[in-house]
Amino acid sequence: MNSYVRIEEVAPLGDFVKTSYTRDFDAIKSKFPKMDDAFKTNFFDKLEFVKELESSLELTESQKGVTTSLYAEADALNEELNFLSAYFDDAGLNKGIITDLKTDLFNGNIEGAILKIEGLKQFVTIHQVDLIAEGMEANYVTRLGDYKTSMTAKNVLQNEIMNNRKELTERNVGHYDELKKMIRKILRNGKLVFANSVIKDEYTSSKVLQRMRAARAKG
Repeated sequence: MNSYVRIEEVAPLGDFVKTSYTRDFDAIKSKFPKMDDAFKTNFFDKLEFVKELESSLELTESQKGVTTSLYAEADALNEELNFLSAYFDDAGLNKGIITDLKTDLFNGNIEGAILKIEGLKQFVTIHQVDLIAEGMEANYVTRLGDYKTSMTAKNVLQNEIMNNRKELTERNVGHYDELKKMIRKILRNGKLVFANSVIKDEYTSSKVLQRMRAARAKG
């Protein structure tokens, strides 16, 4: 199995291989006696373990919405700051702090943006009278604070989700490696057994991966 397999693809690849291997078990075992019932059981058990692990990593609908909501809020603030930038111009204020914040929001640098929101909030507070005179809403400082609080909470949750997945995967990397080793052996030996048959494609790693990725894309 020379093709590159991402860690999240190991279990789906195992499912694809399992179908062919189950059907062809006797033919493969006749040429490779160590790939016996015990090997098949170990493969099935390891595949189920990794699949259960993957299911524990699946995000709930509310978790999936966190990232979408966070970046939608960043886009809304970025758009809103165009008005504040105009008020800064009219009040004769340096709008560099707005430009820097908008750059972070546009680039998805949420941590940097949150820090700059606080700086902007303090600057607006100092020049609030002049900015209100140019059209800024009187409660704008409060709204900036609300943006900061909301985006901070969503960013913390997003980071927790990402860290939990990374930690869980790292703790179980040995199981992924063992499953990949079994899949590699099944593909190698199946390809040899069926070298002169159309079934060979079902044990050719590049072709199996192509089918698996196409199926996942449709799903």
